[in-house]
Amino acid sequence: MPKKQVACALVLLTFVALILFPGSAYSGNYEYIWKSGSLVPKGVGYATQINQIFVPGLLGATDGKLILKTYFGGIMGDDEDVLKKVQAGQLEAAGSGAQLAFMVCPDLGVTSLPFLFNSYDEVDYIRKAMYPAFDEITQSRGLKLLLWLDQGFDQIYSVDKPIASLESFENIKFLTWCGDIEVSFIETMGASAVPVDVPEFNAGIRQGVAEAYIGPPIWGVSTQMYSVLRYVNTTNVRYSPAVFVVSMEAWNALPAEYQKRISAQRESWQTPFIEGSRADNKKCLEAMLKYGVQKVETPPEVLEALKRKSRPIYDKMADRVYSRKILTRTERLLEEYRASHAGG
Repeated sequence: MPKKQVACALVLLTFVALILFPGSAYSGNYEYIWKSGSLVPKGVGYATQINQIFVPGLLGATDGKLILKTYFGGIMGDDEDVLKKVQAGQLEAAGSGAQLAFMVCPDLGVTSLPFLFNSYDEVDYIRKAMYPAFDEITQSRGLKLLLWLDQGFDQIYSVDKPIASLESFENIKFLTWCGDIEVSFIETMGASAVPVDVPEFNAGIRQGVAEAYIGPPIWGVSTQMYSVLRYVNTTNVRYSPAVFVVSMEAWNALPAEYQKRISAQRESWQTPFIEGSRADNKKCLEAMLKYGVQKVETPPEVLEALKRKSRPIYDKMADRVYSRKILTRTERLLEEYRASHAGG
């Protein structure tokens, strides 16, 4: 469906939900309330799409009986705090980027291996093929994977000097918060990893604790880091997922018919959500470049060297972060996709 038609359909869905279920929409007389926590700032990409796409979608799929209330901007704490609250029954759901994704389903970490994907088309292929497996793994941990979204393709941002070659990584300190794969990549490239909690990120860069980080454009804009950054290497270093999960207790409390409808409609919400996230990241990168952040590009031969140097991380992290079975299946699917689209 063309993007314009999708947008119109979502507006219509919101309108229909409010018209058909006015009592629920305005008086708050819901049978089911899912409270969710997120680090995402209110009014930024992901947060807007949750309210414009997911909330009316859930309302429509449950005859107006399920409402999602999200506490954005870290009100409920960081991703670890939010997940603990879900596990303790204080919240029903959680939604955020890569850090949360890897907490709720460590095997999703395979998707963030450096230079694994060449394009979003490959990401979408793996998402469709692997969603059931990741959902099953997440359910075994007491959570239902309702949406597998995009944090996006991440780039390298730096303050003091451009980073575009193996040599330029030397003596550089990177802030890191996404786990062992990110740390391994940074150290393999010859730089130093400085672990921080997400709320400490801004201060870490501004106070000179580290000079660089890996992340998506929307992060640089939403945290206003563009004002202190000088360089962005626009090479896509990795893909990072985002997720929305709900506790199995809250999920199982829904009637089977509502579960069936939500599962059937999930992809119709997920697709425009992802398209919006990708458009937001593109706009944010353009905005930072317009602001004055300097664009750096990695020459093809250097990129190949970076890929070769980082490739051992795939095996190193197998059965440590994600299962080797998941890695093998992911790589096989990518080989199949690339073979069928060679020259395309």
